[in-house]
Amino acid sequence: MTDWKLPWHAQCLCGQVTMTISEPPMASFACHCRDCQKLTGGAYSLTLMLPAHGFSAEGETDIGGLHRDGLRHHFCTHCKNWLYTDGFVEGLVNFRPTLLDDASWVIPFAETFTCEQLPAAHTGATMSFDRFPDESDFPAMLEGFIKSGIHPR
Repeated sequence: MTDWKLPWHAQCLCGQVTMTISEPPMASFACHCRDCQKLTGGAYSLTLMLPAHGFSAEGETDIGGLHRDGLRHHFCTHCKNWLYTDGFVEGLVNFRPTLLDDASWVIPFAETFTCEQLPAAHTGATMSFDRFPDESDFPAMLEGFIKSGIHPR
């Protein structure tokens, strides 16, 4: 799978922060943890894990949400839209794919924190984890995402 039709463009609700994705995602996730439910106001957060060198953002952001060492949730300073998270792992960004100009193809390959999943929140994810996956689970997840064929058509 090499035809990702890149670059992709995205923006916050008000358009004051624009983002460009120039490298394919490594995985797609739905996180059902209570923190993500509260941050999104929805049943789960949808994420594309991207290599940081393939992601850029233009416009002013504030760090908000959970304030933890090394974890930075970026929000638009004007509309307060949650845009992306960095600082959790060197070289990676978790991007909110619903901000893409075309997010119609995004399906979570893996879901996390199913122990906190709301009863009606079904994602269709291939892999599920009761909590956050162990580091040993990541090679199979990343390989599975690549083989799944989840990408823009």
